[in-house]
Amino acid sequence: MHHGTYKAIVNPMDIQKSSAVFWTCLKAVSIWLLSILLAVPEAIFSQVVNMQGNNTNVTLLNCVPYPLSNQMHPKIHSVMIFLVYFLIPLTIISVYYYHIARTLIKSAHDMPGEVSEHTKRQVRK
Repeated sequence: MHHGTYKAIVNPMDIQKSSAVFWTCLKAVSIWLLSILLAVPEAIFSQVVNMQGNNTNVTLLNCVPYPLSNQMHPKIHSVMIFLVYFLIPLTIISVYYYHIARTLIKSAHDMPGEVSEHTKRQVRK
């Protein structure tokens, strides 16, 4: 999906092609399928457990997204959630935004006239 945004900004004329639209739709569907696939283990291994409240007689009903049989599961689950839902997407988005910024700055330098000179002065500061 982010690649499509990158292509739309860097090569806006390419987005008009039907093949570009097809590939963009295919990538969007692939991202949704991958997201569903990554959510399946949590749906399977989730369990509802009773937990005693601190210093009270109240019993809380909690949905736990990992098996409670092993102490390692919560740690592995936390690391995987951090990687899959935060760090990996952030890295991919950052790479594309870097390329977008570099392309836009380069195209601003190549523009003739006052706008280009103004941009060059701002970038030098």
